[in-house]
This record gives sequence, C-alpha cells and structure tokens, in this order.
Amino acid sequence: MSNEPTALEGVNNAHALVQHHPAVDETRIKIDAPVVAVTLLEDRAQVERRAALRLGPGRHRLAIWDVAPALQDVSLRASAGHAGVAVGDARVRRAARVEHQERPEVARVLEEKMETLVTRHRELRDDAERVQHRAGVVAEMMQKALQELPEDAAWSIGDHAAWKQTFDTLSAKSRALLKDAQNTRREMLSLQEAAAFVVSERRRLDHPSTRVLAIIEVDLVIDDSVAADATIDVLIEYTVPNAIWRPTHEATLRDGRLQIVSKAAVWQHTGEDWNNVALRFSTARSALGHEPPVLQDDVIRTQKKDQRVIVQAREVAVSKAGLGRGEGSGSGASSAAVDLPGVDDGGDIQNLKAKEPISVPNTGQPVFVPLSSSTSEAKTSLVVMAEAEEKAILKAVAVHTGAAPLLAGPVELTRESGPVGTTRTLFVAPGEQFAMGFGPDDDVRVRRTTESKEVTDEVDRWRRRTLTVNIYLSNLGADEKSLEIVERLPVSETEHVTVTLVADKTSGAPVLDDDGFLRWTMSIAPRGRLRLSLVYVVAFAPGVSSG
Repeated sequence: MSNEPTALEGVNNAHALVQHHPAVDETRIKIDAPVVAVTLLEDRAQVERRAALRLGPGRHRLAIWDVAPALQDVSLRASAGHAGVAVGDARVRRAARVEHQERPEVARVLEEKMETLVTRHRELRDDAERVQHRAGVVAEMMQKALQELPEDAAWSIGDHAAWKQTFDTLSAKSRALLKDAQNTRREMLSLQEAAAFVVSERRRLDHPSTRVLAIIEVDLVIDDSVAADATIDVLIEYTVPNAIWRPTHEATLRDGRLQIVSKAAVWQHTGEDWNNVALRFSTARSALGHEPPVLQDDVIRTQKKDQRVIVQAREVAVSKAGLGRGEGSGSGASSAAVDLPGVDDGGDIQNLKAKEPISVPNTGQPVFVPLSSSTSEAKTSLVVMAEAEEKAILKAVAVHTGAAPLLAGPVELTRESGPVGTTRTLFVAPGEQFAMGFGPDDDVRVRRTTESKEVTDEVDRWRRRTLTVNIYLSNLGADEKSLEIVERLPVSETEHVTVTLVADKTSGAPVLDDDGFLRWTMSIAPRGRLRLSLVYVVAFAPGVSSG
C-alpha cells in the first residue's frame, strides 16, 4: 500500500501551513464566544456574542477568532455583566492568510481537478465531432443506396439479399453511432455539472472570510474583589453588512376561512455562520438621517403665461391594501409610511422575533423563518376587472386578526385544490380589512371591447369624445355565478375638461365612487350570457389640446 498522503489528507494538513500577515498575537487567550442573537435590519445585521469565563483577578488579554471580516469597527462594543469587572479595550485585528506556496493546498487540488475535467471535456467534444462526422457519412451512404435502389429495380438488376444485408449493416452502424453520441453527450453534461461545482468551491476559497482572518481582541480588567471561581459573562456586539431580510407570506383559503402565515426570508454572506441563534427582525432604518441634504440655490424666473391649455391623461394608483376597520377588531394605524426602498412598516418601527432558535449558514442562500400565523373568516366573491384582465378573479375579504401587522411583501396563494399562484400585499394593520385575489374562475369567460367617436359642436366649439365600453360575460358552469364588475371613468381635475356618464345608454345602475370606479353586481345563470354597456362623454373646451 502506498504511503503517499491522499488528497483529503493534503487538504487537512494545509491548515497547519497557514501563516498570517501581519502576524497575530498568539499569546492572547482564545475564548469561545458563539453567536447567540442576531437582529436583522433591512441591509445589515447586529450580532451578539456571549462568553462565560472563569478568570482570576488581574488583566487578561482575550481573543475571539474567526469573526466576520467585514465587521464594522466603529460598531464594536464589549461589556462585562459583573461587578468589579471592566473592559479596558476592544478592537478588531485582521490578517491575511498566507498559505504554503502562496495558495492553500485545497485550492491546488481543486484547480488540478478542474484541469482534469476540462481536458476530459475537450476529449469528449472531439469524440462527439468524430461520431457526428461518421454518422453523417453513414446517413449519406444510406441516402445514395436508397436513390440507387429504384434504378436497379427498374433495370431488374440487384440481389434482394445483398440489398438487405447492406441496409442492415448501415442501420446497425447508424444506431451504434447514435448510441455513442448519446452516451458522449450524457458524460459531457455530467462533466459540466462537476466543473460548475468545482468552480463554485474554488470561488468560495477567494471569499474574504477564507482569505482574511478577523479577530476581536478584548482586554479585561478584574479587581481583587471578584472571587477566583466567579463566572463572568462577556457580551460582544457589532454590526456586519451582507445580511438582509424581507417579509413573505403564505395565504390559504379553505372552507370560508383565510389563514395567513408570515415568514422572514433571510440572506447572509458575512463570513461567519449563525448556529442556533435567536433571530430578531427590525424595520428600523439606522442609515437614514446621517447625512444632511445638499442645499442648492433656488432661482426664480419670470416668463410670459402660455395662453394654451394642454391637458394630459395620466393614471394614478389608488393604494388601498386595507378596506377599513372590521367590526370588533383590534386597533391599529393605517399605513402612512414614507415611500422608501425596503420594508414598509406603516410608519411605525416593527420588531419581530423568531419563534425558536434558527441556523443561518454563511452561503447567501435564503432561509425562511416562521414569524406568526392568523386565521379569520373570509367573504369571497368573483370580481371582473376586464380592463386589466379578461377574467373573473376570486376575491377574499377578511379582517387581519394577528397581533402584528402584515408587512408588504410577496404572498403564496393556496386553495383547496393546491397552490394557485403568487401575489403581493401592501401594509395591513391589525384589525384592518384587506382583500386578496386567489386566481381566476375557469367557468366564467370575459371579453371587453371599446369604441370611440369624437365630434366638435358648431355652437360652443367644445370637442366631445363619446366612448362606449362593452363587456360580454358567459357562464360555462352548472352553477349560478354572482359577479362584481368594475370599470373606471376618467376623473377631471380642471374645469376645461368634463366627464359625463350617459346613464340612459349604460346598463343597469352602477355605483360610482370618488375615484372614478363603477361597480355592477350581476348574476349569470348556468350556461347563461350577459352583456354590459358603459357610455360616457369626455368634453374639451375650445383651445384645449389633449396630450
């Protein structure tokens, strides 16, 4: 048996050859201070480490190895929860890992493996090209043989057995070549997957946490009043980047009840693992307000007033995540948050906690942490907004009964039949009604058409544009369908433009709100059809140009 070390033994022995530049102080006492709690903000994390030490009176120079290299030095805090114990100083030292032969042995092994994979892939590619060429030659021979066969038959020449043997041989050769090509492609795909894994492992070695060592150095001063066998708790706090969280939800509609499960999606690539830590999630924006705005001169100029009146149509989003207070529900403020990137907390900082300790590895991959769950009665209806989408959407209206608000974020939708899609929700306060769509009804078909006609009055010179909207509905199911149909009218903000609903030409008696939305409540019989018409006139004063 060979006495040469294996590749894995070489990887393990490589760590013994590590040196650091600048050299670290090996005389310091290495202590174990694991991460016990993490508070995640929108774009960073506040980490807490704790150590339980038994040290006698005097000055002790301590060191905590392998912390996050990207640690923010100004955020480092150290404290001792014991009378007679003081922290003299706390700092971060960083050193580059200088490996044997200027690179770690594990990197050399990975690079050699990558070269082997690349070489084998090139060989297989050449083999595939040769097989493809041979298969083309065989196919060409078969094609020529097929072209000669009718000519020989017309001249009554040729041997049936010879022709059969020729085609059998060519067919067998073609099948063998196709099988070789398939096996080659399969092996090439396997090599590509293996190469991708090796590349990811090699890139991981170049991460700062692998190339740079970070050590927290703490000077602890214990006076003579502290017993020699006393246990001293040391708390280390600091802030690290490359860690974020965002809220996400799961909504399940079943038997007239709506269950909302809120989770926190956590990503971290800080250079240290968080194992079985207490996670807290905050919407505080600690980075806001640190820099004052840049003041600039505001120049006032005069210009001649334009005699023209130019109007332009624009769409204004009406944000109504909540539908108002539910009777008997808890209190809570509606969303009035500043429009900032990140988590919408309704203008009030939210601090949420994970139900149990969670491990978040230093991989950058998402980890989903359960936060809360609530169940409430839901009122369902079918809503048609044909201008946005020609479908009847199942809408559920419920009161949020949870103690914490629903933060804005994506929602996974599930019904009795299983997952139906995803949507997004805005901020919903406790005790507030909210609506959520759960996909289209397959039995209802919707089609929408529009017509426009414009004339200019010869007397007052107003331009009047008449718009007609037709909505065609059909029910293919065996049950009666009750629908809420929603359309919208333009809302004028100037006296030079007026919008008038033509009631005698509009179907039914739709309800019009202040935002310009019209709503019908209609029922369609099984296998039935329904047509709705909406007619309104937009009038422009003389001299008004529409953009």
